[in-house]
Amino acid sequence: MSSPASYYWDTCVFIAHLNDERSSKGQIIDHISQHLKDAQAGRTKIYSSSITIAEITQKSLVAAGIGTFDDFLRDFGGSVIPISPDPEMMALASHLRSLLYSDGTTFRKLATPDAIHLATAIMLPETYGVTLNEFHTFDEGKRRGAGDKGLPLIGMEHWIEDCKDDPWIKKALSLARKRPEHPTPELLI
Repeated sequence: MSSPASYYWDTCVFIAHLNDERSSKGQIIDHISQHLKDAQAGRTKIYSSSITIAEITQKSLVAAGIGTFDDFLRDFGGSVIPISPDPEMMALASHLRSLLYSDGTTFRKLATPDAIHLATAIMLPETYGVTLNEFHTFDEGKRRGAGDKGLPLIGMEHWIEDCKDDPWIKKALSLARKRPEHPTPELLI
């Protein structure tokens, strides 16, 4: 029997699912639900940094009837595996934040939560022996405020002109960073 597929989820994937953001994300919400069903059945494993718990505030859960993210984790009873960043992961996150990200004309900054998510995913193989199939996110460089755009996690390879030789950037780029599309989506009728 083959080992289950392993996915890393950015906070925005959980928020999209919990708020049923079908109007902006479309049928990919069904893909997320299918991933969660697969995780509950033991066919896949979903990992995320424990900072997700802090990132998902009650205010960010706009859909009626949703408790806290902690309630969600309890309901899914081990299907989602929170990883608490250790000092090495946090040092890597700091390193990733300190790099200059440029497309040759414009610079972008890597936000602290994004750096922690990347560092956690990069270090999962070394620290926990987990080989990730994909890093799921919707982050394509959203606005951070007042005209400032953050470094996109999907498409970050276009912003590494000044740091492309950094070994940790190479590891970040080796992660298959994509939207949480299920490899074999169920047909919806």
